[in-house]
Amino acid sequence: MDAADNSAKVIRAAAYVRMSTDHQDLSIGMQLDAIRDYSLINGIELVDVYEDAAKSGLRIANREGMKRLIRDVMEVPRPFDTVLVYDVSRWGRFQDIDAAAYYEYTCRLHGVSVVYVKESFGAKQDAMTALLKTIKRAMAAEYSRELGMKCRDGQDRAIRLGFQVGPLPPLGLTRVAVDRLGKRRLLGRKQPKGSQAERVAWVHGPQWEVDLVRRIFQMYAAEGGSLKSVARQLQYEGVLTGNGQRFTNDTVSLLLRNEAFIGNFVWGRAYRQKKNHQRETRADGVIEPVISRALWDTVQCKLQRRRFKRRTNDQLLEALRRQLEKNPLLSQVDLERTGMPSKETYNRAFGSLQAAMRLAGRDVGKVREHHLKQILVARAIGDLVQYDLVKLLVREGIECTPHTRSRVLILENGIRARVQLCWPHPSEAGNRWLLLKKSLPAGDLVIFAAMDLGPQAHWFGVSSMEEFRRLPPWVHQDPPSAVKALYTPEAIVRELKKQLARLNPSATYAGLPRERPLETQNCATHP
Repeated sequence: MDAADNSAKVIRAAAYVRMSTDHQDLSIGMQLDAIRDYSLINGIELVDVYEDAAKSGLRIANREGMKRLIRDVMEVPRPFDTVLVYDVSRWGRFQDIDAAAYYEYTCRLHGVSVVYVKESFGAKQDAMTALLKTIKRAMAAEYSRELGMKCRDGQDRAIRLGFQVGPLPPLGLTRVAVDRLGKRRLLGRKQPKGSQAERVAWVHGPQWEVDLVRRIFQMYAAEGGSLKSVARQLQYEGVLTGNGQRFTNDTVSLLLRNEAFIGNFVWGRAYRQKKNHQRETRADGVIEPVISRALWDTVQCKLQRRRFKRRTNDQLLEALRRQLEKNPLLSQVDLERTGMPSKETYNRAFGSLQAAMRLAGRDVGKVREHHLKQILVARAIGDLVQYDLVKLLVREGIECTPHTRSRVLILENGIRARVQLCWPHPSEAGNRWLLLKKSLPAGDLVIFAAMDLGPQAHWFGVSSMEEFRRLPPWVHQDPPSAVKALYTPEAIVRELKKQLARLNPSATYAGLPRERPLETQNCATHP
């Protein structure tokens, strides 16, 4: 009977532990040891541990352990009766001390007490304990505020001395570690400095990056230059950002607005204004300029003018009406080619480009009928292209069977090759082809054809699926080096055999036939 009573009196508890981003703070293991000792002495059964490692105590938003604890406390039946915490600061260093009290009160409201095992008041619940908790919470908040202020002051001073903190440098710049004697050591892109005594400075990066940055500024400053035209040209050339991503309007805009290229380092502009309502820290002339001040001023004036150049909805519709009068089958690509506002502009104003087209008086039924005819023509041409490819490959001794329900060729050893027709889109610089990648089925290879405006294919391409996805989305008349254009059947067969040999090294392939003209008869105008 006594044993049953004792087991009924066992208190079930959960431990909450937190280690902040401050490296000198209490470790998770130290907190757990103290909590286990307390539970052992007081006959408490520890049933769960909620942990927030390397998380700041200023907010609950990024503390998944604390949020899970509060959710579990509200369950019925509750999984435990007590929460054991190392001390008041581990519960949180909320700058509003009422926030810490609120989360503790939420636990008590659902029958769960919060005990700070290393505080003198322990599990007591009286007026003096409430007062001490309030003082401790205020002390924890003030410690965090003072520590943050001191760290920020130190960072500000380092910046004004010409050193950098925080972000990685943009394209065209790289980092060097500077020791106390002023000796410099080049750092890799994400390589940390060797010791706390070293500082980091930004210097010119590889010459090709410096030249690229200067060229981007010059392209935008030139007459007719725009964010879209610069990004499109870089995509066409296959140029990537420092992070290995394709250039977009946004990345070009960020690069053009970066003061580091004229020698200024600006830190905390967005974060400080949003979080602490403080001015950014800036140091002018601490980096060797990449571009001239005159070029910078020209670009900034142009960006500022275009920023405030806004059209009303009526003006947008009027511009669309004029283009529809010239071309009733106007498309998104035609908007870009004619210098019209972008699709995103019409999306923001009217919900979608199609909605704007209807308001501008477009005959939707006529356009739909035209598109259906295009689809039928495209399918017929695609069947002919696939048939000719099968005939060519079989003739050259390559096993090939067309898939019955998709534009896929099944080659020897089950290797799958996707056949894709790319239709021409007229532009001011001539025809260009869009390489569609989102709808590609699973496969090993891609055989793509750049269809000509006449009854001929301009050229073919063969690549692995991985290589194809890395190609630029738009390809112009003269394809870049990343796209290996093939103009004869022999070239197609040769490249395909190379890809097959790569996928199946044990196989051997016969020699190539002699060169002869491309026999492509299954091409048409834009479907």
